[in-house]
Formats: sequence, structure tokens, C-alpha cells
Amino acid sequence: MERIVSTPRIKKFKRRLEKALSIKIHFLEDTAEIESIGESGIEEYTALSVIEAMNFGFDLNIALQLKNEDYMMEKLNLRKHVRSSRISTIRGRIIGLGGKTKRIIADLSDCGIALKDNIIAIIGKTDDVKVASRAVTLLMQGSPHSSVYAFLEKNRKIRKEDDMGFRNEDF
Repeated sequence: MERIVSTPRIKKFKRRLEKALSIKIHFLEDTAEIESIGESGIEEYTALSVIEAMNFGFDLNIALQLKNEDYMMEKLNLRKHVRSSRISTIRGRIIGLGGKTKRIIADLSDCGIALKDNIIAIIGKTDDVKVASRAVTLLMQGSPHSSVYAFLEKNRKIRKEDDMGFRNEDF
């Protein structure tokens, strides 16, 4: 049985989490215990990942993607990449005016993106997360937004061609 910090979001989605993850959630004072009711025992680990993503600010449906072994969550700590005096500027570059940049990165990489404090979390398929992570890193390094968008569009095109089983060079 795993113990986690209880939050209102966990309480709100308790039934959906239990059903989707084959777990039971028992609330204590300020904690919750997760108990696997599935056969493999991996449900607790998956539940911890999903709940961590929800506590980070992800929508339940995006967090539940972590049930699929093809999906992952990567976290980037801004403090490890930029000086403390530049963190708010870099956060602004990543979020963009009205959230536009964050939305474009999410759309073009097919990932979910959330920011909490000085940490950026990305959920998606492994290759997609790598692309989104690289885009965020480019912004942190000062690359122009237009260059980052071009990078994302190029990678999206390559991924779509790979999904269809061919590339332009094949013709």
C-alpha cells in the first residue's frame, strides 16, 4: 500500500481513479492510501504517476494516458537550466502571451504541458515528449519563437510521414 498527500482533486475524482486504475483509495487525515486491487500489482505504481500528474495540474484524461506504457511524463526544472534572475522571463517565454506558446508546443508535439512553480512537466508518447522537451529547452536557451515553431512543425511532419510508412524521399 502506497501513501500520498491527499488533495481536493484526488477526492473529487476518487471513483474515476479507482475504476480506471484498478485501485482503492482510502483517505486518512491529510494523506491517502492507494491499494492495488488488480492482479499485477503495477497498478499502485501507475496510480502514483497519474496522481502526481494530476497534482501537477494536468487534466484527469491527460494524466490517465500514463496508464499506457507508450506514454511518459518528463519534468524539466528551470533552476537547472537558467539563472535564478531569469526564471520569470523564461517562464514567460514558455507560456507566451495568453498561453499561446505553451498551447502551440502542446499541439505541434501532441503532448500535454503543465507548469508548476519552476518545473515544466510534459506528458505524451516517448518520441513526442522528446520533441516537446527539446522545444522548451530551445526557448530556455533563447531561440526565437519562430525557430522553435519551425522545429516543431518539421518534427510533426516527419512523425506523420513515419506513421504513414513513407517519407518524401521515397518518391
